[in-house]
Amino acid sequence: MLLTRSYKRSLLLGIVLLIAAFYVMGTRPRLKHFQGHTMGTTYSVSYAATLFSDPVKAVQADVDRTLEAINDKMSTYRPDSELMQFNRAPVGKPFQASDELVDLVHRSLYFSRISDGAYDVTVGPLVNLWGFGPSEKDSGQADKKMPADQGGAGQDESVDPILWMLANYPTEVPSDESINAALDRVGYQYLIVDTARDTMTREKDLFVDLSSIAKGYGVDRVGQTLKDRGINNYMVEIGGEVLVSGRKPDGDAWRLGIRGPAMTAGGMPALVVTIGDRALATSGDYLNFFEIDGQKFSHMINPHTGRPEVSRLAEVAVIADTAADGDALATLFMVLGDKKGLELANREGIAAYFTYHSEDGGFESVSSEAFKPYLQD
Repeated sequence: MLLTRSYKRSLLLGIVLLIAAFYVMGTRPRLKHFQGHTMGTTYSVSYAATLFSDPVKAVQADVDRTLEAINDKMSTYRPDSELMQFNRAPVGKPFQASDELVDLVHRSLYFSRISDGAYDVTVGPLVNLWGFGPSEKDSGQADKKMPADQGGAGQDESVDPILWMLANYPTEVPSDESINAALDRVGYQYLIVDTARDTMTREKDLFVDLSSIAKGYGVDRVGQTLKDRGINNYMVEIGGEVLVSGRKPDGDAWRLGIRGPAMTAGGMPALVVTIGDRALATSGDYLNFFEIDGQKFSHMINPHTGRPEVSRLAEVAVIADTAADGDALATLFMVLGDKKGLELANREGIAAYFTYHSEDGGFESVSSEAFKPYLQD
């Protein structure tokens, strides 16, 4: 009888210890990860969660809904998106828009002002003309329908921007006449945003293209979606734009690599930084371009000249509070170049790291004052 009681006590204690161990293991943070496709590129999400957290599939489904809603509002590859409806709206008539679209366009105008128009989301006609947008390269018309097999009007599927660009890169440089005609439709000063009434107005036949800020905005919105689920330790990346929050499951900080234009497949990043709860965005002349007769044409269109920007700047990395800001600033600096870009970054207190082509055929780098603390990482 005494042996039986002792055995029962031992068994009970063993069960209690097993449950306790399972609970400790179940509440210990571990790394979870998923990835997918959006905005013509890939996305990835890594986050710290416990065994008792929501299944990864449920979290990804929530993220996919968030990204799908952004595409429905801001994609130029979806003829019926809210942005494309605005691009077809009557000139001079206020267009009632969602607060998301209004706020993002309003934010873009700030970057236009501080850069004297080097950054301009109304550059759409030129983007299309040079083959980097969804419209026919020789027209740039907002209402031009896409081919049915590319996901045009009447199709449920969306256009893949990468496939569209590969199929529509120009085989010859656009004429001066066509460039000037597109330039006549560009100018952020003619884009009026009323945040109080949630309206936007085109004062002339503008074509707004948010590709230089929408990816970053998508990163920010995914981060908010995770926080709404109680996930506060994460790293979100879309097409190279990254936002981090909190720490990895082991307690270490998230460390991010800056690719560098000279990095080859399997190579080491040019720089590794720890940025805290902030965003990192990069842009380079090697990321999206085509060649005609041996001359390279980058997707960085200068809104003042109407032509792809040609400068010694190869890549810029920006650390910002939001991925949307970093995304826009990276584009802005690629148009300005390293010298004017560095001046602006130091004047505005922006953390930027510029890598440019040196005279000996290699690369050199310079950072703004706000970026220098990250170099001590």
